[in-house]
Amino acid sequence: MEERTLVILGATGSIGTQTLDVLKKVKGIRLIGISFHSNLELAFKIVKEFNVKNVAVTGDVEFEDSSINVWKGPHSIEEMLEALKPDITMVAVSGFSGLRAVLSSLEHSKRVCLANKESLVCGGFLVKKKLKEKRTELIPVDSEHSAIFQVIEPEVEKVVLTASGGALRDWKISKIDRARPEDVLKHPVWNMGARITVDSATMVNKAFEVLEAMELFELPFEKIEVKIHREGLVHGAVVLPDGNVKMVVSPPDMRIPISYALFYPRRVALEPFFLRTISLSFEDPDPEKYPAFFLLKEIKDSYALRTAFNAADEVAVEAFLKGRIRFGGIHRVIEKTLEEFQGYPQPRTLDDVERIHFEAIKKAERVTEWLSSTSY
Repeated sequence: MEERTLVILGATGSIGTQTLDVLKKVKGIRLIGISFHSNLELAFKIVKEFNVKNVAVTGDVEFEDSSINVWKGPHSIEEMLEALKPDITMVAVSGFSGLRAVLSSLEHSKRVCLANKESLVCGGFLVKKKLKEKRTELIPVDSEHSAIFQVIEPEVEKVVLTASGGALRDWKISKIDRARPEDVLKHPVWNMGARITVDSATMVNKAFEVLEAMELFELPFEKIEVKIHREGLVHGAVVLPDGNVKMVVSPPDMRIPISYALFYPRRVALEPFFLRTISLSFEDPDPEKYPAFFLLKEIKDSYALRTAFNAADEVAVEAFLKGRIRFGGIHRVIEKTLEEFQGYPQPRTLDDVERIHFEAIKKAERVTEWLSSTSY
C-alpha cells in the first residue's frame, strides 16, 4: 500500500500527541508537517523524532531551524497546507481558530480528520459548503461521533451520544456552585485538556457534540439524545426503526477513533479489547446540575447564538480556572451573553462568524468582570 502523507494541526496538544502515538505503532502514513502554538520544547522533539520538514507556528514564539520550512503568523497554517497539499490533515487545533484551519484543510487535503468542535458549532454551514465544493472526506475523531459514523444507517429513530457527566456528577447540587478548579479537573474517565475537562463538568462539551452531530449526520435536533454513561465504554448508539440498537463499545482511549479516522476504511491493530463481565448504565442529565447544557434548545437553530455560546464559554472557563468566578458563574456568563444576541441575524460568511465571535468575547468579558466584582 502506498504511503500517504499527513499534516497534524495542533500537534503538541492532547489529540495531536495521541495521533503521534498511533503513527509509532502503525506504518503507512508519513508525517510531513505540523503546526503548534507555543509549546516550543515539544515541537522540537516531534520534529526531530519524526524528521518533520515543515512547521507552522501560530503563537508568539521563535522556531529557528535552517533545515526546516517554517511558516509564521496568522495565516501560517493556510500557507503551509497550500504548499504541502497532504493526503490527510488531522485538525487537532482547539478553540474557535480551528474553523479557519478546517476550511483550509478541506481546501488542500484529500481527507480531513476532525477533532475540532467549534468549526461545526459556529461555522457548520461554511464547512458543509466547502465539503460540497471540494468533495474532501471529512471523518470525525471525537469518540462519540466516530462511534455514530461507524454504525449509522440511512434510517434511524434516534442517535444517542454518551457523556461521562464530568468530575462533579456525584456532587450535591447545593455544593457544585463552589467547586474549585482542582475538583473539576479530576475527570472520572478521560485525560484531556483543561477547557474540555471543565466543559465536561458543565456538559457544555456535550451541547457542542449535539450540534456537531446535527451537522455531520444531517439530523434534526429531536433525533439526538444524550445519556450519562458512567462506565465510559459505550461511545455512541443508534436506535433503528425495527427496535434494534447498534452500539460501539471500546475502552476510553482516543487512539482508537484517531486510528479509525486516519486509516478508514481499514482497521489497524492497536490493543484488542475483549468483552468481560460488565454492567452498562444510562441516565438522563439533570437540568439543575447541568443548566448550561439545557440552553441547547435556545441556540440550536442560530449560528449567531451558537457562536456567542462558544465564545462566552471560552471566556467563562478561563475566568473560572484563574479563580475570578465560581463554577456556577460559567452558566451565568453564558446565559447573560446570549441575552445580548437574541434576534441577531444569521451569519453568511466567515467574516460574519468571526465578528460575532469577537463581539461575544467582549460582552462575556464584561459579564465576567461584573460577576467577579460582586459578592457572587
